[in-house]
Amino acid sequence: MKSSIGQYFYSVCRQATQEFRQFGQKATQHLMRTPLPKILIIVLAIALLIAIIPLAISLFVIFVLLKLFAGMLVLNSRPDKTEQTRKVYIHRRFDRD
Repeated sequence: MKSSIGQYFYSVCRQATQEFRQFGQKATQHLMRTPLPKILIIVLAIALLIAIIPLAISLFVIFVLLKLFAGMLVLNSRPDKTEQTRKVYIHRRFDRD
């Protein structure tokens, strides 16, 4: 006696393969009616998208990292403002006396 779970899994898999096969047949029939130059343009567009999207993402990441690195360099090269402020207050205090 087969388990009900096994029968259910088998029927789900059979239905899924049937759906994929029907989808493939419809796609093949549609491609057979489509003229070849149009298919070529679609394939080239997909290839360009596959090539350009990773390039754009990587350039974005590189520029963000460069901006962060430049910002760290600028912040580290500045003189310490707290020391200058403290000196100004000390001079003002002694000037009053």
